[in-house]
Parts: sequence; structure tokens; C-alpha cells
Amino acid sequence: MKTEFEKDILEEYDKFFISENLEEKKSLKKNIREKIMTRNKLTSLDYQILGLIDYESEDWRNNSEKIIENFKKSSELDNTNFLAQLYLAHIYQDIGNLKLARENYLKVDTKALKEFQLWRYVKLIEQIGFCTYKSGNETAGIVMFEKVLNWYKKTPENELARPSELLECLPENHRIVIEIKKIEDYLE
Repeated sequence: MKTEFEKDILEEYDKFFISENLEEKKSLKKNIREKIMTRNKLTSLDYQILGLIDYESEDWRNNSEKIIENFKKSSELDNTNFLAQLYLAHIYQDIGNLKLARENYLKVDTKALKEFQLWRYVKLIEQIGFCTYKSGNETAGIVMFEKVLNWYKKTPENELARPSELLECLPENHRIVIEIKKIEDYLE
């Protein structure tokens, strides 16, 4: 059960996340950080939110070390916080450290993630495939992409995220790409 403070922070974070106004976003980010930093002892959720507000800002590259630190602290405080673990892997992938990205993707509680949002679970499989493929093990990466394709075959249309990493790795004439494009006709 979430405390009133947690509900308030999550509500403000949601406003921050959906805002397209840069000034409003900066103001919300500042308010969220100030509220969290007034706490005597920060929780896993606090560190996760601190990581997210920096990660989802235009200047995220300048703050990548701080983002990594916050997601690590969040995961350390609560090893069941699969979103903090997932975002830790995302930031490693975004800065190009595919080895650490893959290691951290593999730590994500896939059962909890799948129950939370199926599209994120399938995207995780794709991201593991991407990191594996781009790190030189193309065969193992393709095995993961095959799993992604199988999810696309059995999941209702428009319920999964765009398979951008898979499309980046494989040539257009690859069987997996051809089959996904038949399923997801918007990719044509």
C-alpha cells in the first residue's frame, strides 16, 4: 500500500512525464526533487523517481552517472523493484555499454514485468537480443528476436511496442523482419 507521500510524488511524476511544455517539465522536476530530498531516509521508489526525472529530461546524457547511481540505489534497497532494474539496463544501453545493459536486463524479474505490462516484457526480450546481437553474438541475438516474433504472432494487434531494435539489427530481407512486417503492417 502506497503512502500519501508516494501517491503525491507519483501523481506529480505522471504530470512531469506527460508534459510537453519544457518550462512546466523543468518546474515539476525541481518540485519532485525538492519534495523527495526533504525526506530523512530515501526509499527505493524515491531513488527510482529521481532516476526517472533525470532520464526523461532533455539533458539526460549530462546526468547519466547520477541516473545510474539512482537506479542502482533503488534496486539495492528493493531487489523486487523490477522497473528500477529495467531502467538501469536502459540507461546502460543508451550510453552504449551493451555488456552492462545485457547483464542488467537479465536481472529483471520477467514474471513480474510480464504481469505488469506484456509489451514491456516483449520489449525486454528484444532489448536482450539487441545487446547480444550488437555485442557480436548474432546467432544468440536472432534466437531472442525469434521469441519476439512469436509474441507478435500471438498478441493482439497494437498491444506491443514497435520492434525498433530488432529492425535496426536485421536486414530488411531477413525472415523475422518480413514476418513482423506482415503482422505489423504500419512498419511497411
